[in-house]
Amino acid sequence: DQLLVYLEANRDYAVDYIRKNIPEIKVCVPEGTYLLWLDCGAVTHDSGDLSRFLRREAGLWLSSGSEYRGNGGTFLRMNLACPRSRLEEGLRRLKQGITAYQAARSGR
Repeated sequence: DQLLVYLEANRDYAVDYIRKNIPEIKVCVPEGTYLLWLDCGAVTHDSGDLSRFLRREAGLWLSSGSEYRGNGGTFLRMNLACPRSRLEEGLRRLKQGITAYQAARSGR
């Protein structure tokens, strides 16, 4: 029961952070899982490219939605089952990585 409460708090924290700090990413709020799906369609139509960029430039390992087939080409998957400090660091890296990705793609 305590784990479920902790995971819900992580989910709520991540959703709130992304909505406030990375508004170009749309969050698919999960109801019964510790996996958060991020719709990056406003940033890229190639989540594999974005995923590789985030690994290389931000040290952040998120799964590309394209790995799961279907319409996952614009989605990333984030695991929320971790200590809050790790989640906070991951979200900070996501914000920095998205900013860097957009700058690199616009030629700045």
